[in-house]
Amino acid sequence: MASVTLHAFAKINLSLRIKAARADGFHEVQTILQAVDLCDRVRCGARRGPFAIQCSTPGVPTDRTNLVWKAAQLLWTAAGRDGEPRGAVVTLEKNIPMEAGLGGGSSDAAAALVVLRRIWKLRIADEELHAIAAMLGSDVPYFLVGGTALGLGRGEEVYPLADLPPLWVVLVRPP
Repeated sequence: MASVTLHAFAKINLSLRIKAARADGFHEVQTILQAVDLCDRVRCGARRGPFAIQCSTPGVPTDRTNLVWKAAQLLWTAAGRDGEPRGAVVTLEKNIPMEAGLGGGSSDAAAALVVLRRIWKLRIADEELHAIAAMLGSDVPYFLVGGTALGLGRGEEVYPLADLPPLWVVLVRPP
């Protein structure tokens, strides 16, 4: 297997209700999430040596601070492997604006979990992958489901809904 490429789609919140504070410092939420056609490309290939991230977009970290790196480390550890992740390189082609509330980093991390599981040939069940995704962030589990979904808890409890008909969406991100 030379490489695997996935589209990591952006999302919008069609509704978002923030409820009571939780003991863990988060708030309970009730949200309807919708994937949109805007996406990053996440390509993962096997290689000898340490894990690496490549990205030509300015401002995107390619070190341990990147959520993709954190996803790789958690998956590596969940597979019972010691030390730092090895044997793969992830290349990010960014199209989703950073820090725009569209979930670009979370979507990339979810896609990385899927492609790394394949590249590393891991026998990690979908349920465990969802648990790892929830450790990475509240909306990362959504990106393993996609489409139209209900998000509960701090957002990590995801329940697929019937897909909406195709609609136009205008995204505006002021400076």
